[in-house]
Amino acid sequence: MKTLTATRHVNKSPRAAERLQMLYTVHSLLKQVEAGGLNIHAILPQVLQMASQQLDATEGSIIIVNADMQIEHAWFTRGTPAEHFIEDIMMHGLAGWVIREKTPYIIHDTRSDSHWLPRPNHVTTIEPWSVICTPFLSGQTAIGAITIHKPGISQFDEQDLSLLTTISSQAAITIENARLLEESQRQLTITDLLFEASKVINSSLNINEIMHLLLAQMNNLLNAEAISIALVDHQTHELVYQVAEGIGREKIVGLRLPANQGISGWVMQHNEPLLVTDTRHDTRFHAAADTITGHPTRAMICAPIQFKGEVLGTIQAINPARKMFTHQDLDLLVNLANIASSAIANAQQFAHTQAAEARYTGLFQDSVDPIILTDENGRIVEANRRAFEFLAYTREELLGLPLAALHASRAPLPSFANIKTNEACNFQSQAITKTGKQIPIDVYVKRTQFGEDTLLQWIHHDISQQVELEQMREDLTAMLFHDLQSPLGNIISSLELLRDELNDELQLSLLDIATRSSQRLQLLVRSLLDINQLEAGHPANIQDKVNVQELFAYVWEVEEPNLERRAIQLVHQVPPDLPPLYVDGDMTRRVLINLVDNAIKHGGGSKQITLSAQQDGEMILVSVADKGPGIPPKYRQKIFEKFQRVNQGRGNGSKGMGLGLAFCRLAVKAHGGHIWVDDVPGGGARFNLTLPIYPNE
Repeated sequence: MKTLTATRHVNKSPRAAERLQMLYTVHSLLKQVEAGGLNIHAILPQVLQMASQQLDATEGSIIIVNADMQIEHAWFTRGTPAEHFIEDIMMHGLAGWVIREKTPYIIHDTRSDSHWLPRPNHVTTIEPWSVICTPFLSGQTAIGAITIHKPGISQFDEQDLSLLTTISSQAAITIENARLLEESQRQLTITDLLFEASKVINSSLNINEIMHLLLAQMNNLLNAEAISIALVDHQTHELVYQVAEGIGREKIVGLRLPANQGISGWVMQHNEPLLVTDTRHDTRFHAAADTITGHPTRAMICAPIQFKGEVLGTIQAINPARKMFTHQDLDLLVNLANIASSAIANAQQFAHTQAAEARYTGLFQDSVDPIILTDENGRIVEANRRAFEFLAYTREELLGLPLAALHASRAPLPSFANIKTNEACNFQSQAITKTGKQIPIDVYVKRTQFGEDTLLQWIHHDISQQVELEQMREDLTAMLFHDLQSPLGNIISSLELLRDELNDELQLSLLDIATRSSQRLQLLVRSLLDINQLEAGHPANIQDKVNVQELFAYVWEVEEPNLERRAIQLVHQVPPDLPPLYVDGDMTRRVLINLVDNAIKHGGGSKQITLSAQQDGEMILVSVADKGPGIPPKYRQKIFEKFQRVNQGRGNGSKGMGLGLAFCRLAVKAHGGHIWVDDVPGGGARFNLTLPIYPNE
């Protein structure tokens, strides 16, 4: 037994010495690596090569991760596998398990150990291999793992595992120092670039220039396949891709996507940055952009561009060129987005202001109406070209004048304090030109913000032609009344005398037609006179007790020939206890005759007209309804204006002067009532008017 023990000791001593020499060699090599500079991209392949040589291995790999267990660096001795396979190693493979557990591990046969994840199209998928893997430990933190492969079963023992553990422990210090140096250099670079980006981006108010500069700075830091900026179109609620760099940039610019779609839409909706390491496993990803560009998105980082809580758009980068996106990359993207946000917001506001000023200047100068701007005290500070032409002043003469100097004294201006922002106040006045000529005008004034100043905007509209036309209408009315009233009276008197001399029924019938036509013409003339008086504000002076039933009977008597000729039934609906009216009987009869006549002419072939009355508080509500096509809502105010005729949808489009309903409105108003038109349930137009009740004695 002693001999056997001694033999084993003798056999193990050379191997132990060999291992010790290996460790010394590893230590020396690591010192040489460090002396050559702490470049992690040079250190990793040298450490892997050293370990493979010491353990007589065929292949190997090193994976370095950050604090979030995301892969920072990966190195393989025989070609780098697909990125998604490297991610799978971290999730389901040996290196990922070793890093998470911080424990070395041996696989004696890759075919039978569940820790082994076969690499697609690799020999280990069909042949047995041996594998050892140890973590790189920096203190209590695993920063990565080294994996060594060799064909065959049980090619590594515990001593091999111990040697690799020692190598990885010593190399971890060098790797961690290289990582810290790389991170320090990266942070210095980022700080310098962010500082430069901030200076450059904030030196411009051109939004496209700002976005292009931003992408240039991003590309230097992220080295992604494609980077883009999308801004929100609030009118369509879409994200519009404004600028892009990298693969597919020509096709992506101008693309519009719903603001609630895809990863960018999610970022905009939630106002939060997002890192997606594998778009295949993220349900928020939408492939619309990939379809257009023909280039797949594997990984993506996206950050909101927001200013004072409002999301202006998003900035996104896809497919890192050398490694996975990390949270550091996302933080960098957020920092760049924050720098750009205020610049983009200012550029947008500047662009909007310029556009608004251009639109306002165009409208201001190109307006056919004179426009004058005054301060809040009424002193003129600006005017358009038309104002100088209209008032015959030069620019130097007009600016500085009080606005009141341009208006006749009998048309006082509204109180400046009562003029509200963006709410137009309208009044009529007489403009006085430099030559003393007075021109009737409509004036629209409102308080408006022009830059930082609050101004009053006065739009003067020349109404000389309208005033002249109105005077012509008044002259026509006067002519009709004065020149036609006497002849009409003579004609009607003559017809009444002639009736007493005739006995033939045919002649009497013709005489009756002539009499009624003359009386109707006389009613028109009297209505014209009443319109003039009522428009002047005269109330209905001759008011007396009028029975509603008798009023309706008179209307039937006058309109009977027209009703019979068109086979129209006139229906009366009057409650038996309805109190009498207190009205000008002649004027009220003419109002109802106008309304019934209007229903006959414009009722669209209606075979029934209904006259109804009912008490409505202190008034009587009288209605005239037909069963025609009705009156469209947009015309229901217009039809009560003078010289307005609306034929759309109403009967045969009979011609007239457009005075009948204007007279009705004025007559009802003179009695303190109100007139309006609405729809009859079931179809048709219904004219409603309220008239006063005869007071109790």
